[in-house]
Amino acid sequence: MDLAIYINELLGLNGEVNVPGIGFFSQKRISGYYSDSENKFYPPRHEIVFDAQPRENDGLADYISQKKKISPASAKYFIEKYAAGLKQEATIQGTAITGLGHLFYEYSTLTFKADKAASGNDPAFYGLTAVKAQPVAKQPEVSADPQIAPPAPVADPIPELKETSEEQLKPRFDPPPVYQEEEEPEEEKKSITWIIILLVVIIALLCFGVAYQYKPEWFGKSRSVDTTIIIKGPPPVAKKLDTNKIAKKDTPVKQAAIDTFGQTRYEIQAGAFKTLNKVNALISEYQKLGLQPRLLTHTTGTLHKITLGTYFNQDDAIRVEDSIKKIPGINSHDISIIPYNPIKVK
Repeated sequence: MDLAIYINELLGLNGEVNVPGIGFFSQKRISGYYSDSENKFYPPRHEIVFDAQPRENDGLADYISQKKKISPASAKYFIEKYAAGLKQEATIQGTAITGLGHLFYEYSTLTFKADKAASGNDPAFYGLTAVKAQPVAKQPEVSADPQIAPPAPVADPIPELKETSEEQLKPRFDPPPVYQEEEEPEEEKKSITWIIILLVVIIALLCFGVAYQYKPEWFGKSRSVDTTIIIKGPPPVAKKLDTNKIAKKDTPVKQAAIDTFGQTRYEIQAGAFKTLNKVNALISEYQKLGLQPRLLTHTTGTLHKITLGTYFNQDDAIRVEDSIKKIPGINSHDISIIPYNPIKVK
């Protein structure tokens, strides 16, 4: 399960998120400002702040439990595994939390560096970019030299009086003047239209990208299976398959690695049946719940047995068994831990 998606969502909704085992992430508001050296106006944004001391807050586990419809205990188990994996990668060469930044150790202290693109993906200030200031045309200065006197006003000459005829004395009714608005140049109209179309296309593409990342089911893409059963211990010893014991003509079942080990193992058994038809049907039901069932081989008896995980430590097997029993739709009476002693390969 990629928990980075839920960490980003919860950080955007609440402005803070606590990741047990890693630390506390929060958003700090940075006001807009003007850069005199770059001659640009920068919009407000959020800066991600990291505190390596986790807090007692189960908000992330509750959020994942509601989103994925699993128990809080299962959500905490996945968070614990995710945090352990991040710390292990950070000690070697650093690791990334998709959408947030990178984790690495500096002088034995877990340190975080935010991605430059993280502020650009902030939904609070989505789409705002830096704007370059335009220079203002200077007005010509008027000379203030006191020695140069302004020219004296010239009086209008007195018009001569002429005799007016009777026709000139008749009133005239001229039509009022018609004023036409100045039209904008055709080139300016076209350029403005193209700018508007380009902005609409860019905004549509950005919205599509965000929706495809956080809601892939809208586009017919299914999310990855979240439930993972981890098998710990040495690799299995290869052994030749007995072709005489392969199922008759029923639907074939995917055979896992040979179950012969050099030490005692613990299987989380989920049923034992006489026919493979019943086994295939139940394996399909477990796969729909996000589990990874498989058919046990090289076991005693005539029953076909299903396992949900192999462990070489009994405490690990018990802990995973408890998590599986809390998954909705699981019949807890069918789940049990069966120990198997080593089998000598001839």
